[in-house]
Amino acid sequence: SSGSSLDSIALQRIGVAGFAILTQPFGDQVDRCMTYQPSDRPLPAIVVDHPTQMVEDDVLHRRAGQIANAVQRLLNDEEPENPQ
Repeated sequence: SSGSSLDSIALQRIGVAGFAILTQPFGDQVDRCMTYQPSDRPLPAIVVDHPTQMVEDDVLHRRAGQIANAVQRLLNDEEPENPQ
């Protein structure tokens, strides 16, 4: 959500490393928030398929796998592979 994106940006400004995790329909929230709350470096964003709640266990496991893979890529200074 835009609120959690703004929180992440504010924390990053004071030196707390982090990233936003959003579902596909809201994947542009970080860019939109950065327009209003600029920072010295962009906030990394992980975008996963939608939805993430009220889904079967296998779908939830796939979403978790998407997040784990994206975090690993960020830790290796690579861009996460976000769904289109």
